Amino acid sequence: MNTFQEAPALQERPDTKQDIHLRPPESTDGAPVHNLIRKSAFLDDNSLYCYLAICTHFANTSVVATMGDDLVGVVTAYIPPEQPDTLWVWQVAVDKAAQKRGLASKMLDEILSRPACKAVTHVETTVTADNGASRAMFDALSRRRDCGIEETVMFDREDHFLNLHDTEYKLRIGPMKPADNQGEKS
Repeated sequence: MNTFQEAPALQERPDTKQDIHLRPPESTDGAPVHNLIRKSAFLDDNSLYCYLAICTHFANTSVVATMGDDLVGVVTAYIPPEQPDTLWVWQVAVDKAAQKRGLASKMLDEILSRPACKAVTHVETTVTADNGASRAMFDALSRRRDCGIEETVMFDREDHFLNLHDTEYKLRIGPMKPADNQGEKS
């Protein structure tokens, strides 16, 4: 499930203008990513092993944001084997210490600017009906890339989640020109 959530702050910092650096995740980021996701009220928490695997196997299509020594943001994403023109965004989280900087959008643009995404013309994700933050981020992506956004039910509350989870709607953003994805990195 993909959800965007701004997590509670790591700690209060006197220097709120500290630089944020974006980079591909490494295996050692698995535990900090897991901790950031666990602090997020609306994200589905997966196992630590899952995040270790994501940080290892999907590093070329995922990103972490650091501020000093702290991990303050993450986007986990991958290119489905049967859809080489699509970036599937799974989870997005931003720590409160890094809010109000457009970090989620910057992380997504960073991934799209990488060579691994040179053939990507669409971005897909799922969101619940009440997830305004994710919807706003993906609407902004469609505006920045001057392309459309389609919404369909992907996982139904009754048919898939046995009434234990809200319906997940698939958002499909595109088509984008592949060359649009190869701009300057943030």
